Amino acid sequence: MAIKSYNSKADYNAAVKPTTESQVSMIETTREIIVNGVNVVTTQPTVGDVVFLDDQNKVIYVKGGSWIQKANIPAAWTHVGYVYFRKGKQVGVIHKDGADVKWLDVSQYAWTDVVLDGEEHEKTIGLRFGLPNWDTTTSITFTYTATTLAEAAVSCTAAIEAKLTELGAPQTTIDQWWAYADEDNNRVIVQRDACTDYRFYNCSGLTHITWGDMPENSNSGFRVNMRQGGEKIMNDARGAAYYGTNGRTPTADVPLNSNSGIVKKTAFDSSPYCQLLRDTYGTYKEYIHQEYRVAYPQKLGVFSMPSGKELTAKYGPMTTPTKAGSTKHKYPALWYGYNKSFGVGGLDFGDWYLPGVAEGAMLMRDETLAKLSTSISKMGTTSINNSTTRWFAERYGVVYAWYFYGGNGYLGINTVGGTIRCQAVALFTID
Repeated sequence: MAIKSYNSKADYNAAVKPTTESQVSMIETTREIIVNGVNVVTTQPTVGDVVFLDDQNKVIYVKGGSWIQKANIPAAWTHVGYVYFRKGKQVGVIHKDGADVKWLDVSQYAWTDVVLDGEEHEKTIGLRFGLPNWDTTTSITFTYTATTLAEAAVSCTAAIEAKLTELGAPQTTIDQWWAYADEDNNRVIVQRDACTDYRFYNCSGLTHITWGDMPENSNSGFRVNMRQGGEKIMNDARGAAYYGTNGRTPTADVPLNSNSGIVKKTAFDSSPYCQLLRDTYGTYKEYIHQEYRVAYPQKLGVFSMPSGKELTAKYGPMTTPTKAGSTKHKYPALWYGYNKSFGVGGLDFGDWYLPGVAEGAMLMRDETLAKLSTSISKMGTTSINNSTTRWFAERYGVVYAWYFYGGNGYLGINTVGGTIRCQAVALFTID
């Protein structure tokens, strides 16, 4: 460690600091002591610190921000990720890498009234093929003679393929649709090995079963002012940037904690109808923060659901057979969160998970992103910012799952066939 003295703060600021070792500096005129750390290991991590496995595969925390120097990290260390929250002895770590992934990539329907008496029977089903468009349910009537579910499934597959061919579907679409026996539940499953449109759940003569027993909740919880209506902002800066231009223009006095929607910045700054807002909050961003930010912690609506870790652990590993003879994961976003391992306890498969809304409420705060930014930039890994839309682990309903929307910084919903950012997190308890 180097020890240096400078006559003034100006001299200190002008000096080139070392990047290979830490330095302690003293300012002679003020007797101020300044520490410039380089890759300093700490046992008390804070937000923005960088997480590694050392040469003994032990988790270590290195002070982040301007103190991290990637070029001088020991080659034997493995970069894991970053600290994104600290509460008491709990430390939340976000994986260094992320990827754009679908939430759902299979569509399933149950044929439950199969007759297996060896006699000829007729069955009519209706499915959405996207031909000529996704609003159209195509009716298929076919006959089958079966004594097993597998025989009935073969007849159903042939009928679906014939109808798709008749409609002029490309082979890539025909290759996605089939039926197979589900002996455990005494039914035939009709399946599309994909999900691309929000109307996928529509069917007739069958029962939509894609979600199984996965819970859902369509309530976004409440705002910091205990209101349930209105926008739920997760990132103040992004919310202020979007609604500053796209908010509403009031035509009457705006009361505090209104459910009429966020006013635009020009109205906040100068409209006579926003005088109370200006007197109360001072700045537009503070108005967003105090009235429209989503509350956390809370236990209402989506925040009352099983945790992101619980949902990921149960549903992430779920697979289904495919027509091509392989298997695929039904819920790719949850699988992405689950399928991470550094081969050590706490960072193995099952320790990582897709963040839920609770983790999102902490991760997307302005102060959290600011502390992560320098560390991530210096390490050169996947950016974590307020403009990237991110999946959460909770499902909203048959068509949507919850997400952070990078367009306006709020807690919202997106159709599950969409491909957006996923990034796994893990939770540690330190001594």
